[in-house]
Amino acid sequence: MHIRDLMKSALDSLGRTKGRTALTMLGIVIGISSVILVLSISEAAERYIVSTVNSFGTGLIIVANGPPSSGHFTHAFAEEVLTYDDVHALKQKSWIDLAMASVEQDDKIIANGVERGGKVTGTMPDEIKFYDIKTSEGLFLAQEDVDARSRVTVLGYEIARELFGDEIAVGKTAKINRQNFRVIGVMEKTGTRGFDNVDRNIYIPVTAAQDLYNKKHVMALIVRTRLASITDGMRRIQDVLRDRHNIDFGEEDDFNVLSQEELVKTATQITDVLGLLLSAIAAISLVVGGIGIMNIMYVSVTERTREIGLRKALGARSRDILSQFLIEAIVLTGVGGLIGVGLGSLFSFLSIVAISSFQSGWSFSISTNGVLLGFGVSAVIGIVFGYAPARKASRLNPIEALRKE
Repeated sequence: MHIRDLMKSALDSLGRTKGRTALTMLGIVIGISSVILVLSISEAAERYIVSTVNSFGTGLIIVANGPPSSGHFTHAFAEEVLTYDDVHALKQKSWIDLAMASVEQDDKIIANGVERGGKVTGTMPDEIKFYDIKTSEGLFLAQEDVDARSRVTVLGYEIARELFGDEIAVGKTAKINRQNFRVIGVMEKTGTRGFDNVDRNIYIPVTAAQDLYNKKHVMALIVRTRLASITDGMRRIQDVLRDRHNIDFGEEDDFNVLSQEELVKTATQITDVLGLLLSAIAAISLVVGGIGIMNIMYVSVTERTREIGLRKALGARSRDILSQFLIEAIVLTGVGGLIGVGLGSLFSFLSIVAISSFQSGWSFSISTNGVLLGFGVSAVIGIVFGYAPARKASRLNPIEALRKE
């Protein structure tokens, strides 16, 4: 039989059992749309993280708590060793351009009879230079505020409006963790950065944050050097901190010095692994769908035993019968694959739109790997799971098939 006749026969056969055909395709549709959704969101997350890190400019160096062997990102169990004195020592070096330490804590702020939640960010004056942000009212934190451990605060745009409305916030008093802080500035509207809503930040001197939350250490140091080589800058920072932490030759650092490129690489590896893991989970439904197709094709062979016997009695060869049922399975999975790709693309778009409504900076694009994987898996499932029933049909004895009631 010609391929055109086989396709027509397959479509006619599937069209006679529309309900069963639709339910059989459902597993393939769900599996492929899930894979495309997961991969598209994973790739969008990777682009977002890379663009966020790159927004800091070039030459960024981050010093995290915990030894290099603990991984590239600070985790909850990393021993805290970095102090404000570490960043103060670095700032004295002529080859350092910008440097700051940070302490962060989710907390409530009370002012003007209103209580709101936000992120208390203990930081330093270089914060506005690193992130290229400005105040809309008043001033940002000065080094004198950090040195004096002053209880002063600069409010993010959103939280300032919630606390004081259209009133001028500068000069007012706000209470954080039962301590009074004087508002000296309000930031311009910024939006999200990374996974945080910056407009809800409550900036205070890093030293004041240490006092407020009884912290001896800081979360991380962020540094930019004046050196042409970022590797040279990382080495010098490492030497300064090893000397300050009294680490002997041959001993492992108790801190981790990372470049901007390493952060991007690590973030990319994490999103790739997560995408692969989630895709593998989603692919389980593809296997289930394939088993469903095999079962339905076996049922179809049983139901059409007399038809097969009649065709073979009239001269149809075994390979013609094999081709007919194999084409039916491939058409079934192919159509399911097309629907899955369409739904997966639609759900990916809607998901990115939903995420963007809460966090700006996400961009949508269909995962090419997901689409190719969807079509490839559809074809493979059609062939692999459709072959056994098709082979069974092709090997039926025509006389026994015609006697089948």
